[in-house]
Amino acid sequence: MKCIHCHTDSKYAARTNRSCPKCQHQFAFEPKAGDPLTDGAFQAALERISSGGTVRFTDRNLYYEIVRRTQHRSKALPWVLAALAVFSLLLGVFASAFFFFPAGLLSIATIITWPGKLAKLSFTQFSRHLGRWNQVHGVPKGLIVRKEPAQGPLVRALPPDIQHYSFDRAVVTDRAETVDLLLANNFHFENNCAVLSVDGYPEPAFDVVRGMLKNNPKLAVYVLHDATPKGCSLAGHLATNDWFQPSASIVDVGLAPEHARPFRGCWQVAGEWTAASGAGWLAHYSLELAVVRPEQIIKRLFRALSNTDRLVRGGGELYFVDSGAFSSDASASDGGGDSFG
Repeated sequence: MKCIHCHTDSKYAARTNRSCPKCQHQFAFEPKAGDPLTDGAFQAALERISSGGTVRFTDRNLYYEIVRRTQHRSKALPWVLAALAVFSLLLGVFASAFFFFPAGLLSIATIITWPGKLAKLSFTQFSRHLGRWNQVHGVPKGLIVRKEPAQGPLVRALPPDIQHYSFDRAVVTDRAETVDLLLANNFHFENNCAVLSVDGYPEPAFDVVRGMLKNNPKLAVYVLHDATPKGCSLAGHLATNDWFQPSASIVDVGLAPEHARPFRGCWQVAGEWTAASGAGWLAHYSLELAVVRPEQIIKRLFRALSNTDRLVRGGGELYFVDSGAFSSDASASDGGGDSFG
């Protein structure tokens, strides 16, 4: 295993006390002891999720990057094993019963290596690995750590006539973590838009900003969410619960079941409360927005804000649905693409 400090490659016997035999820096992980990855693999995941240190990210963004890293990487292997199993089975039928035994072994190997739908690494397990990394190497640069909310004096210091002003665009999310991601990467500043979560984050500016938004009859609202029943119904909730003026344009740009297939292996089990949400994908699974790498979240959202061609009314003519916003990587013409996959 290679040390991320001095790049010395050492054998297991030489790594006494989980330390590099040359520079004596500790290793955070030891695959021989059951850890799912090495320090080098974790560092590579940090490089990918931060786009080389240029984008800030949440712990859940990093979690899904580690999930991708620890899943079976060969998509061809299960198909090769399945083909060999069928071939062995045919030999057993038409040549010799001896071939039934390897056919059975190959079938078992196919099942074991077949890519699963769900994330095999839990967020709790990941948190322990991240804690170990922080202890040995320090908190990763670019990781968003939420600060304590500002107190009332900040709100009282705002200009008294601020309610008479507004933004032309707003992004409303179903998670406070998504707000953290966008604010930490200055999306609100660079695109001159407000960013809020439906549950009242960030405090204490939420009520003030929401009041400002309600003053604008030409407001465009972009709803960014997970693929969950709550997330997929958020645009309809905003359109029917007096959040904005009736003339405001509300655009659903979040994840939906139709976006789930490329992220197979990163799905989560639907919460118990979703069991009554009806049949279909959402009754069994969920997909978090954090599965998309941060740079692509920002670029795809920017593409959605810039796009008006694919909008189709949904929810009884109450809001638009932009199903293409998060269906593919943002290209150079959308502000540039990255290596997401």
